[in-house]
Amino acid sequence: MVDYGALVKLIEESDIITIFGHAYPDGDCYGCQIALRELIRDNFPGKKVYAVGTGIPAFFERMSPMDEVDEETIAASTAILVDVSCLRRVEDPRVCKAKRFGKVDHHQPSDLEPFEGVAVVEPNRIAAGEIIAEIALAYKWRMSKLAAEAIYLGICTDSGRFVYNGTTARTLEIVSILRRRHIQIRSIHQIAYYESPEKKKMKTVIRRKAKRYGEVVYAVLTQPMYERCGMTADEALHQVNALAKVYREAHSYALFVYFNDEQIDVELRSNNGYPVHGVAVKYGGGGHRYASGCTIYRSQTEIEDVVRDMDLAQKGDDNAGA
Repeated sequence: MVDYGALVKLIEESDIITIFGHAYPDGDCYGCQIALRELIRDNFPGKKVYAVGTGIPAFFERMSPMDEVDEETIAASTAILVDVSCLRRVEDPRVCKAKRFGKVDHHQPSDLEPFEGVAVVEPNRIAAGEIIAEIALAYKWRMSKLAAEAIYLGICTDSGRFVYNGTTARTLEIVSILRRRHIQIRSIHQIAYYESPEKKKMKTVIRRKAKRYGEVVYAVLTQPMYERCGMTADEALHQVNALAKVYREAHSYALFVYFNDEQIDVELRSNNGYPVHGVAVKYGGGGHRYASGCTIYRSQTEIEDVVRDMDLAQKGDDNAGA
């Protein structure tokens, strides 16, 4: 069992705590920020605790908005990173001004992303929200309905509604515990899985552009393609799972999105337990065992190189984590 004591001690010793996540926050990132903020506020009265970043605006009315924090407050705080591996990947660069650091993360560790602080890293967890829940349960913290709903949002979205590799019996046990807090699952799903007309159009384009190489399915999006759908490069990149069922027999899939004429952002996913993390690392990226990303440049790497490397992946352990 992982020892959470050092992180809890860090929280106990800190009067001001700022909670940061990664750029382009997803459900797990936003959920962890809100959940950890509420858990600390409820169990350590008197501490000033803030969730910093853009969050997910669609959830602000349903759950909670993010906090506005000035640099002076951050400089006086302990910064805790959630769902992010290192400082350079944090959405708000002001995080570097904090006095000291902690993190709760479930990404595969990398020597290329050093972190100096108190780290709780469990790569076998399907979501960072699962780790936040374990800490709260281990220390018998009071858990409000808001905290429980935020944790559920993180686990549900990062597990693909409990079907992705890395979803375990313990994942479902935690969700069962969360449900005892009377969380409203249906309304969370309505927001988390709402598909705008732009998103639907983008997914259709991705499926039409899909190609197959060996056991890999992939698609390449140029700037005019996603702009015609009313989306940015990052928004288009998030639609990678549109490829999941294009060829059911494919063991993995990838989406390549031109950020500009030279830079191509890449999302890699596994269909059937074939790890993609090693491919992402080879090209300077990282992430999870079965869901990773990287950035490549036309002058250095061809899209076909990445696809060929994915095709060579050997089947891993389905329970080894996401």
